[in-house]
Amino acid sequence: MEVNHSVMSTDCGTTKTGDPKRITTKLIYLLKRFMDEWNEKNLCRVHYPGFNHSHLPLFMSIGTTGISNNELAEKLNVTKQATSKIIKELEAIDMVKSEKSQTDARAVMLFLTSEGEKYYQYLKTQLYQLEEQYKKLVGAKNYEIAIDVMVKLVNFHEQQNCKEKN
Repeated sequence: MEVNHSVMSTDCGTTKTGDPKRITTKLIYLLKRFMDEWNEKNLCRVHYPGFNHSHLPLFMSIGTTGISNNELAEKLNVTKQATSKIIKELEAIDMVKSEKSQTDARAVMLFLTSEGEKYYQYLKTQLYQLEEQYKKLVGAKNYEIAIDVMVKLVNFHEQQNCKEKN
């Protein structure tokens, strides 16, 4: 298969090959869409119908040790209001509980309930199995490289957002 290495500019980015299948924004869009569908089918609807894929990043970031609402918002680069809204939804389905911080009266700490902890372990197992499928598909080394690249891209965009805010 011959590859055209000429640079092709597009409305949504640049690709060196001119191959529309390799446009970064399209690939990220498709991967996110497929991940959202996989999350809904395999994680969210299985045991808790009120749990949806928008809850996943926040829920998994609380973890088994708990976190303050402020730390959670900062960790996910969202507003405290956005985390509070999702926390209320998770509290309504008995996945998360909030408590006043014992060290800072102004802070609210978030913890998984016993049901939340069970579901957290279930989700970790399912995500681990998907990760293993990815590693079989592309090889463990390529998978780790892909993760490293995504981390660098996220960091790049976080830095760009910080520069724009200042």
